[in-house]
Amino acid sequence: MRRTTLALLRVVSELISIGVVGAAIYVLIDILAAELKGLPSYVFDVAKAAVIIGAGVAGAKALGDFIISVLRPKIGDRAYAVGNTFKVLGYIAAITAGFLKIGATSQIALLGGTVAGIVLGLALQPTLGNLFAGILIIATNFVRVGDVVRVLNWQVPYQWALNPPYKYFSPDYIHPGFKGKVVEVNLFYTVVVTDQGNELKIPNSILLGGAVVDESTSQWSQQRIVNVRVELPLSVIDVDKLEGQIRELLSDLDVRGVYLNEQSDKDYVIVLVRLAVPRGDDWRLVKSEALKRLLKMRAELIKANERGYLCLTKGVCS
Repeated sequence: MRRTTLALLRVVSELISIGVVGAAIYVLIDILAAELKGLPSYVFDVAKAAVIIGAGVAGAKALGDFIISVLRPKIGDRAYAVGNTFKVLGYIAAITAGFLKIGATSQIALLGGTVAGIVLGLALQPTLGNLFAGILIIATNFVRVGDVVRVLNWQVPYQWALNPPYKYFSPDYIHPGFKGKVVEVNLFYTVVVTDQGNELKIPNSILLGGAVVDESTSQWSQQRIVNVRVELPLSVIDVDKLEGQIRELLSDLDVRGVYLNEQSDKDYVIVLVRLAVPRGDDWRLVKSEALKRLLKMRAELIKANERGYLCLTKGVCS
């Protein structure tokens, strides 16, 4: 409660400051208009419109930040969506008020002209593209604060790490893109914190123009399927009984399939186990536990059949 009160006092003081500064500049423009009668009146209207837009944008941002600070302890990261939506509506209202002020005089038509309109349109194309893309992202929940996503876009270059060829088969799925948690979605860019802890800022037009893999278990899926691979010597296993042994070993986990995935060479086979992880559970812990048990099983099989393993696999016969 104390924190909310302090935040309220802070935003009220900030709004008062914005109002006082805006009103002072507005009055100053009126004084200058009375003194400088030689200048066209629309010049002062444009200046007033800029004051209105600036004060409106600053006020909307202050209120939006206040909403986020109040709601975040209650609803978590979703508070950003509420606060950012309020900011968008405030920005639109401020810009509209500014344009109405500019349109109050007929002389303003002479200010732009066809050439100026084309120049401004081309100059602002990237900015406006990001602005409208940001509005669409926020309105449609294309990505939301708190989502764990992987961004796939040729405009965000991604370099694979150089690994030995066999490591290509190590990941469950290969998506050449940056993975991280969405921490902010504003009007012009989206902030993603990568697995390495780096802050990645992506322009909204690029984000909306690419593909996003949602890795936070979306509303359409109730579980996640993970793959666990382990290499076993052919000299110590019975391929006919192997599936039953593994299912019994992992009986408390949700095993969806056990497969002899491939023969790595003439003496080894790679076994693939597919596990379903319930929504909300940490799939890394489940995968780690399954792999640990499989490695222990391999060690026990080698120890129980040490003679055959050394002779048939290692070529050490005695």
